[in-house]
Amino acid sequence: MATGDSGPKTFRRGLQILEALWAAGDEGLRITDIAALTGIQRTTVYRFLSVLVEQGYALPAADDRVFVFNYAHFVGNPNTAYSVDRLKPVVARISAQTGDSCFLVRREGADSLCVHREVGSYPLQVLAVTIGHTQPLGVGAAGLALLANLPGDDIRQILVANKNILPKFGGMTCQQMEKLIESTLERGWSAVGNAAVPGVLGVGVPILHRSGHAIFAISVSSVMDRMPLKRQRSIVELIKKELASVV
Repeated sequence: MATGDSGPKTFRRGLQILEALWAAGDEGLRITDIAALTGIQRTTVYRFLSVLVEQGYALPAADDRVFVFNYAHFVGNPNTAYSVDRLKPVVARISAQTGDSCFLVRREGADSLCVHREVGSYPLQVLAVTIGHTQPLGVGAAGLALLANLPGDDIRQILVANKNILPKFGGMTCQQMEKLIESTLERGWSAVGNAAVPGVLGVGVPILHRSGHAIFAISVSSVMDRMPLKRQRSIVELIKKELASVV
């Protein structure tokens, strides 16, 4: 009987730990806190957290003794500012003020996933990227902002995973992507043209959790003629200003 119960029992423990992190919100929990709340031994909590971090469901905070739930995988938790529902109005305001399409994106393995989109008022809009659209991480402005702010090992693994598909996006290569990543880190924001959508340029800003992890990114895209460098910078400042109001 014990053997038959081991799988469900293990699953229940994992869910208990996830629920505790979810309820804690942005403050996160220490291993000792999780153990006290769930009644699970600290050594077991540590083993579960290792798997949850590896799979992207939890994040180690700046203080590596504290762990937080990765809300980029889910929506609508009132305990955190880092949720799709809290960020949707930000995306709407940015699109309304720029007149251009604005996108909210998160990481999905080696890809970027569009979780929300607003269409602007300018006659020519970027409509190729819709909610639920995935593409290799880095070929779009939001995806590049996310990719550049990942740990070095993660970046290398993603580039290896996407090596064969990148050329389908404007002839992109891993070497070119590495240069884009370097430029993004130097500027603090990303810019990509003629990659995900020909004739279009986008700028992206990462949304960093207080732990330092990039969990979402916001981008604005429009036709190339509408995106000179001066306007790119003004859009980036607008995105940062709007984000500052909620995160």
